[in-house]
Amino acid sequence: MNKTSTMFLIVILTSIVTVTTALGQPASIWRVDENGPALLSGPIAGFANGSYKVDPISGLTGWYYPLGPSIAGDLVLIEPLVGNTNTISDLLRFDGQGVFFFSDLEPGEVNPDKADVPQIPNPVGAIFVRTEVGPEGNNGAIWTPGPGQPGFDQSGLLPGLSYNIISDLVPEPNSVALFLAAAAVLGLRRVQRKSVLNKSAQ
Repeated sequence: MNKTSTMFLIVILTSIVTVTTALGQPASIWRVDENGPALLSGPIAGFANGSYKVDPISGLTGWYYPLGPSIAGDLVLIEPLVGNTNTISDLLRFDGQGVFFFSDLEPGEVNPDKADVPQIPNPVGAIFVRTEVGPEGNNGAIWTPGPGQPGFDQSGLLPGLSYNIISDLVPEPNSVALFLAAAAVLGLRRVQRKSVLNKSAQ
């Protein structure tokens, strides 16, 4: 995601009417996905760039966001019930200072997301589960941890903290493709304008 797209998303997120908690206080939302950066909206706006980091529990390299102090633990995302099984699609491992995002690598995927791994680590400790919502290819889950649950804010700066977790996302349009489309439209307008001028001159 380029800097212009990132800034545009931050402006959009901070201009949306603030979500309120049951106490009527402004809520904070971290939006995290499989490629980054993570975006923070609410009373405090900002972002956290993702990077590859080794998870000390599994030994696997995962996509990591340094989001700030929070309760450690695992959050599992599962796909909606199909038949008699729920399939784990993602695991978010909060380590006390941020979160690892592990996502299931689809067989035959030629352009994997940064969070994609061949094997999702086994959850450890107290496990919390959320079922994904939304159509395949554009789905995710909302997680609002309570005290003692994974991801619960320890800084005291982010009241009512929630996580908007994007498991799959329709890719943003390629900037080159957008440029070419815009150039084609401008070229067509120029040809039409020239044609009108030629007709009026006759």
